[in-house]
Amino acid sequence: MRADPSSAARPALITTAALGLLLSVAGCGGPGGHEEVVGTSTPTPAVTAEPTSIFQLAPGQCFDRPEEDGLYEVAVVPCEVAHDLQMYALFQLDDPAWPGDDRVHELADDGCREQFTTFTGSGPEESDLGYTMYTPSEGSWSEGDRQVQCALQLNSGGRMIGSQVGGARMGGS
Repeated sequence: MRADPSSAARPALITTAALGLLLSVAGCGGPGGHEEVVGTSTPTPAVTAEPTSIFQLAPGQCFDRPEEDGLYEVAVVPCEVAHDLQMYALFQLDDPAWPGDDRVHELADDGCREQFTTFTGSGPEESDLGYTMYTPSEGSWSEGDRQVQCALQLNSGGRMIGSQVGGARMGGS
């Protein structure tokens, strides 16, 4: 994966939500004219978002979606402040040759689903959380990119407050 948005080697944004629901996450914010914010905020008076390449994020970091489609710089914020996503897993695919878009999606989905349970303590089917996957494109694959990034999001499209490690929001709560 490369952070150069003008490059043909850009990862595809693929969204998978719990219970097979398809959610659109292409730079959208909260639902409708109001947004849901879940959790309790205790931010310091001067919380500043730190612009960071999405390719430099580590599991546990909280961030907002890129403001423009195709850009890979995100605003990293403390998890105690309202945020769109929380990175929860990074892993490498090991196929030597490009397996095709469908196979990359399948492998990424399997890995993100498995790591979801490890990170949150429950499965996606039992949670108000879903996940978004950032995967290599065919162009970046040819340059050696095999990394998949998995990020938590609220199924409602709202914003989270607090880290979701070990405490996935249970359905119906």
